[in-house]
Amino acid sequence: MASKFYYYPKLGGSLEVGAFNRLVTRCEQVDQPQRTDVYAGDQGAWVAFYGTRRRVRMVWERISLLTSAGQADYRTAQAVVAHLQAGGYTGFSADHTKTWVAAPGIGARVWSRGSTSLYTTANLLAGWASLASIGSGDQIAIESHPTIGRAEVRPVSSWTASTRTLALNGEKLVFDYQDAEPLLRWYRCWPALRMPADSISQPPITNDRGITFSLDLTLEVEPQIHRVTSPVEGGGALMAGLSDETSRLPGARATLESLLRRSDPAALRIRVR
Repeated sequence: MASKFYYYPKLGGSLEVGAFNRLVTRCEQVDQPQRTDVYAGDQGAWVAFYGTRRRVRMVWERISLLTSAGQADYRTAQAVVAHLQAGGYTGFSADHTKTWVAAPGIGARVWSRGSTSLYTTANLLAGWASLASIGSGDQIAIESHPTIGRAEVRPVSSWTASTRTLALNGEKLVFDYQDAEPLLRWYRCWPALRMPADSISQPPITNDRGITFSLDLTLEVEPQIHRVTSPVEGGGALMAGLSDETSRLPGARATLESLLRRSDPAALRIRVR
């Protein structure tokens, strides 16, 4: 059950897959809701919700540097951290065989409160992990666009690829997702993450006298992933792991590939005169 990072180190270049031999120690969401509470003269409370900065913390603790596998993990960590610190994006999955993300199926009724059967697209990340799948016993996360703030995790009963139907295991959806630009993913897989500026001050990699090292990352979900389309453009979209389905927003033209590839540090550099 290898965890992997998926990213494009060079603008317009090929996909890089950074694999860890060691299982991730911690993998948990540490979201930051953006909200303001105001108490009015009538003693009532007014709440302004601006959305949720969805974040995930990943930790690999005390990986041995005295083994070839540990040294390989250290080199992988250094490259991934350098890419993220320079402003790059990355996808991540704690299990390569579960690298699975989907959107509502084209023409289908968007998932609503009380649903136990969800019609979806095919796996949008099939190009990253062609054999990845979900099934009975897995857990999936359903999330709206961060500005709306709806999210929940539900157990899977079955996934039928021929009809692209996901059946939940007896637990109905709590929220409505109409007009919420939802995505559905294996609960430990994120298609587009970046390192927020407030995470850069702390070194993600720590080294204990050359014997072990630890990697502690806090990354933020890129909101635009909820508006990504996936047309096939000369095969490039398939390489990025997108299907030939289009998204819920007909006017959008971005692809997951272009979102990740635009993160070349050289393209992001600001010139100061």
